Amino acid sequence: MSQTSAQRAEALEEWADRVDPADLVEADTASLQLISKLATRRDTIDEHLVEAVRSARVEGRSWSMIGAMLGVSKQAAQRKYGPKTATGTRRTVGPRR
Repeated sequence: MSQTSAQRAEALEEWADRVDPADLVEADTASLQLISKLATRRDTIDEHLVEAVRSARVEGRSWSMIGAMLGVSKQAAQRKYGPKTATGTRRTVGPRR
């Protein structure tokens, strides 16, 4: 997953400690700030999607149904949201349909 806001802020602080102020120029950073905000929102949405998929599986929803709601195949949904086994491969949780 991507860095948290705190990690990005820490990296920026470390960079600021190393940079020579004479090398700095003023820049419009609105587009970069927007990217950061959207990346944070994406991470939050991804976390909510994982929770929603797990809930749907517990309720007995099939990977086909979940994939349809996500706009992907059942295999893609299962690959992304299915739990991993000890070997790192995905396994199905809940009833098979």
